[in-house]
Amino acid sequence: MMLYTDAQKQEHIEEILALLYQIALRDSRIPIVLPEKEYTEEAALAVRAYQQAYGLPVTGEIDSDTWNSIVETYHRLTDAASPLTIFPAGMFLLQERDSGELVQLVQVLLNLAAQHYANLLPVTVSGAYDAETAAAVRKLQAVSALPETGMLDRNTWNRLAALINTLQIGI
Repeated sequence: MMLYTDAQKQEHIEEILALLYQIALRDSRIPIVLPEKEYTEEAALAVRAYQQAYGLPVTGEIDSDTWNSIVETYHRLTDAASPLTIFPAGMFLLQERDSGELVQLVQVLLNLAAQHYANLLPVTVSGAYDAETAAAVRKLQAVSALPETGMLDRNTWNRLAALINTLQIGI
């Protein structure tokens, strides 16, 4: 049985409230609530309004039906491409001496980010997690206020993915 940590819960709350925020910008029936890591009374009010507007039981709680509906509505309203989940699940870690397609993808993303953010480092795309890649990851971690390990863990991946997502460009 997997434990659901407080940090994971906070990430999920922030994630669903970010989608609800985008929906509220396009649907005046939903009050705008800023995405936060805590489920506030304002968030519950926005969820109840969403549930009322989209024909769901009005509970103010985010069950799987409400979650799925919010995600579907978000994609429909924003015409966003479906996300591609490519980072392995669990406590996965990439580090020096690792190699393969996932390392190559990380290197491509590091380069893309470095093209748009002068405080990040470009790398050679080789598929080998070498000292150059570790240095670029440490730089990303430093500017993201993460522990500077040079290893790509889920938190570092999430920061890299968030940077790429803010670029709003196709790759």
